[in-house]
Amino acid sequence: MLQTKHGPHGLVGTGTDPERNAPTPISATRERPASHGPKSQQPRDFRPNYVAFAGTFQCNLSCPHCCVPIEWTDRLDIPTALRFLAEAHAAGIERLGFTGGEPFLFPEFLVALTRRGAELGFRFDKLMTNGVWFPDVPRLETVLAALRDAGFSGKLGLSVDKFHGMEIGKLAEFCRAARRVFARDTILSLSYASRSPDKGLEPIHRLAAELAGVVEWSEVLNRHLLVSDDLTMTLNWNHLAQVERAEKLPGNPWDGVWFEEDYCEGPGQALIVNPRGDVKPCCGFASDLDQLTIGNIYRDSAEAVIRRGREHPYVGKVFREGLTAVRTEILAADPTALPGETSNHCYFCWYVLSKGVWDQAQSDPQARLGSGGQWEKLKLGLPMADAGPSGCSGGGCGR
Repeated sequence: MLQTKHGPHGLVGTGTDPERNAPTPISATRERPASHGPKSQQPRDFRPNYVAFAGTFQCNLSCPHCCVPIEWTDRLDIPTALRFLAEAHAAGIERLGFTGGEPFLFPEFLVALTRRGAELGFRFDKLMTNGVWFPDVPRLETVLAALRDAGFSGKLGLSVDKFHGMEIGKLAEFCRAARRVFARDTILSLSYASRSPDKGLEPIHRLAAELAGVVEWSEVLNRHLLVSDDLTMTLNWNHLAQVERAEKLPGNPWDGVWFEEDYCEGPGQALIVNPRGDVKPCCGFASDLDQLTIGNIYRDSAEAVIRRGREHPYVGKVFREGLTAVRTEILAADPTALPGETSNHCYFCWYVLSKGVWDQAQSDPQARLGSGGQWEKLKLGLPMADAGPSGCSGGGCGR
């Protein structure tokens, strides 16, 4: 997922409207938090209004397009996460979501943070899931009921596409159980990853048939819906980014068209906390890069993390000037630095950081990010050897 994990990763909403699924190609990325209200007239800067936690990397699936290291066994320490959640609320962050790995493989984490989030007054965004993690329906209903009773009022975001390869019958059982437990016909939304919005819908059509529903286009909402007698699910397209494991998938990500929008500065204002406690300002396919680490919840307060995001030479520039400004700077330093043009801004971001292209364009050594979280460690005077965060419990830290 994440994001996505997602994921991550979902990822958590898309574009200025996370549910948007335009019929023509746009540079959307994975599931991302919703955008509420008019755009701020304040000067552009890093002002996160959404926090998502990935309690575990682990997942019951192993999707070829996923950038999450599902073999890592880290789990977030619940008391530490609760402390950071309260600090995030005090810092003005209003919305809360969950990603992974598969979040439901760590249900006690979900329930604890949901209960505290409801007490603090957070608005719940999506909890991203593959929907086929459960051993049987009684266990599924027990876990969903605990989440409901803790106060979860957001949506369960299902990742449904050819990469997940899940059992459609089992996914339909999840949908029916969620409808029964939460008693809301809009409790679910769907996301799918493909190279264009009109591709990759086949598994969703199969799910619709299993639920005796249909997939139809809404002119009002400008997106597809899956509609059955007792469920209405919005469909969210995620522009597939060929990163990490997905780098080997067929197709050329340098498709000859430059992305135009600067998503991150708008509805992409987010803090994503991974199972090692590292915080990234990215809810897209680049979210697992060490170069984007702006803090760790075992060591830093939410305010310190936000401040460091503004100071970060790459992150600060993206949120103040936009990803197009990064592209302009790189090409001004070396017109041959990139192999072509890409419409996928998540892929662009991942490429220029993971391949060292950003660093090569920097004349100031202080603006170079290196690898393995080098910028953050130098900033804080931390040892360069990655010993992992301290204070972990319930699953340990490290691989």
